[in-house]
Amino acid sequence: MKTKELDLTISITLFQLISHFFIIILSFLLFKNFSLTNENFFAIALVLLFISIFLSFTLTNIALKPYFDKNRFLDKLLKNTLHELNVPIATIDANLNLLKRKELNEKKLIRLSRISLASKKLLKLYSELDYFIKKEINRVESETFNLKELLLQELEYFQDIKRDITFKIDTQDLKVIANRSGFAKVINNLISNAIKYNRKDGFVKIELSDNLLTIEDSGIGLESDEIFKIFDRYYQSDNSNSGYGIGLNIVKSFCDEYKIDIKIVSKKDKGSKFILDLETITQKKL
Repeated sequence: MKTKELDLTISITLFQLISHFFIIILSFLLFKNFSLTNENFFAIALVLLFISIFLSFTLTNIALKPYFDKNRFLDKLLKNTLHELNVPIATIDANLNLLKRKELNEKKLIRLSRISLASKKLLKLYSELDYFIKKEINRVESETFNLKELLLQELEYFQDIKRDITFKIDTQDLKVIANRSGFAKVINNLISNAIKYNRKDGFVKIELSDNLLTIEDSGIGLESDEIFKIFDRYYQSDNSNSGYGIGLNIVKSFCDEYKIDIKIVSKKDKGSKFILDLETITQKKL
């Protein structure tokens, strides 16, 4: 039995045992009127307790079996789908590279580049799904990677956005230790929000200096009371925008997991600034 299934079974079993405990106490009060010695009573109570533990665990496991089986089926289906998705994406990329080498027409090269970008977005979606599955079963692994390379990679997905996005790096070789896919999702969500809640001719500034990653925008900003709500799941400061309000909740969850401090500086109608202190995940130089 997997860890989460065992935890759920034990939790329900404990709940049942608490109920049984009160039944035993009630029995004690009733048996006081009979000619039972204390030793006999405690022996009977101990036997009843063990029987209760065995029956509670067994019945709970039987009752939850359909739920566990369904979860295992969905988990297997999703993993198989992800595996099958990876194969056609790799095939598309390989053929696109061959076409680009032979193509001389500039307009056709632009179209091929757009197809390539769409393929990369599918691959990114594959990585994100893989990350969330592993996170659910507590198998997320940390790795060492160059933060500048990751930032530049994420910015590729916003190259068609008609927005002034500036990028400044004072730290050229900052390596961090975390889950790469999870951290990429954090960056993507913060940049997406900076664009989504911005003005028509607004700007987005991304800066990496020492251990601080700052993403600033000239958008609608936040009221002081909204700052305490934005990390709540499904919360949206502007309901007219698309989305489900879970992006910043994912950001907060990842940062909490790796003990990354988040500072928010925002003013209504003046824009927002998100500052991530990466001290806890920075690879220390020897």
